[in-house]
Amino acid sequence: MVAIREVRAANSSLKSSKQSLTAVFTGATSGIGKATLQAFARHIPHPTAIIVGRSQKAFAPELEHLKAINPNGTYIFLEEDISLIKNIDAVSKRIASSLQEKNLKIDLLFLSQGYISFNGRETNADGLDTSVSLRYYGRVRFAQNLLPYTAPDARIVSILAGGQEAKIIEDDLDLEKNYSVGNAMGHPACMLTLSWDAFAAQNSDKTFLHVFPGLTSTGLLGRSATGVLGFVMRWVVEPILKLTASRPEDIGERMLYYATTGESGKGSWSLGWDGTPKENEVLKGYRERGFKDMVVEHNERMFERALAR
Repeated sequence: MVAIREVRAANSSLKSSKQSLTAVFTGATSGIGKATLQAFARHIPHPTAIIVGRSQKAFAPELEHLKAINPNGTYIFLEEDISLIKNIDAVSKRIASSLQEKNLKIDLLFLSQGYISFNGRETNADGLDTSVSLRYYGRVRFAQNLLPYTAPDARIVSILAGGQEAKIIEDDLDLEKNYSVGNAMGHPACMLTLSWDAFAAQNSDKTFLHVFPGLTSTGLLGRSATGVLGFVMRWVVEPILKLTASRPEDIGERMLYYATTGESGKGSWSLGWDGTPKENEVLKGYRERGFKDMVVEHNERMFERALAR
């Protein structure tokens, strides 16, 4: 395990080795995503950050904070609700336009949007469960749309559940009949890593990371639940987490470190919170079967269905 002290030291050295980088952030308006964005602004002398979020007005104070962290940075906020595939396609075009205007390529793509629904399946206008769409389909779609605009040696980082891959329900890949909190966590996590494997097979010059951030106190559990469960999460579970879990600032530093260190080479990697490559028996079995091809076909069917509605 790399100690946080070493992580911070390595990130500080980026000032001499990475004068400028361009990164796109989704899910960076709070929690680990925001902490990663702040670390990026702090350690890259001339950073360009394109941030996608639901409300520019709500994010305005954080934009000022980023400018205070590093006034030499360029921070572009694009307002969009990315729970729907058509909206992801629309904002992807805006990202491409911003890049082309400045003659830039994406060096780093950080994907951290999403939440866990404790209220059962919540079908949205795409016919997809909203929480699964944010944490899985949306991340795959962003990667698919933005890969043509990435630099050689670009790194795509999904902050979710690397090493936590669980059994896929093969006759219900969209969890229409088998939705549960447990299934909605491990099942899409495994499909995401397999999707990254497929992207890596077609983009041999790039690195695809699926990282588990570990237990982190972000307030997400309290925001994800309602009623009595929400009360318990906010007033019992979250206070305990603050005493035992990692701080978002430390995990943000780790995410930047994993995205910029040379420890993970080209290809698709599932990483634990400490940066250790993971391949549990479940994931290994799907890789040996070549199940990524089935996942890719399913992704395309779901995208086509969503856009046709």
